[in-house]
Amino acid sequence: MACAVQKRRIQLTGFKKQEKEAIVELLLTLDCVFIDTEQYRNCTHLIAKQLSKSEKFLAACAAGKWILTKDYIINSAESGRWLDETTYEWGYKIEKDSHYSPQMQSAPKRWRKELTCSGALGAFHRWKVILLVKEGDKRRDSITSSTLLQPQN
Repeated sequence: MACAVQKRRIQLTGFKKQEKEAIVELLLTLDCVFIDTEQYRNCTHLIAKQLSKSEKFLAACAAGKWILTKDYIINSAESGRWLDETTYEWGYKIEKDSHYSPQMQSAPKRWRKELTCSGALGAFHRWKVILLVKEGDKRRDSITSSTLLQPQN
């Protein structure tokens, strides 16, 4: 019996409109689902323009998803098939001249490997958190409805 391979669910982050459109054109030539949202959704691969501390980038990192450079899409489209992700992963090479620390640069790879090996559903799986918010605080609704408090896999 053949093993069912999950279709790649791709999200993009950090790209300007024109560059994003070019990448989406390439995605249309590959077998995948493109998720076009501003917020992180349950993707399998996040294609990032650069390392970032954005909500989408950090959520994908905490969920142990592949976080890759745009070259992964470009080279896969040129090959007509999905390539191995390993050498396209943020953290595969640590840049000495980056304004991000080596620890930050390696975070996507490190968390993906950790969560894959441990079987945990995410970096904060089974955490219990208490938020103390004064009754009547105007920020209460935005805090409790925030994606910050929604589990993302």
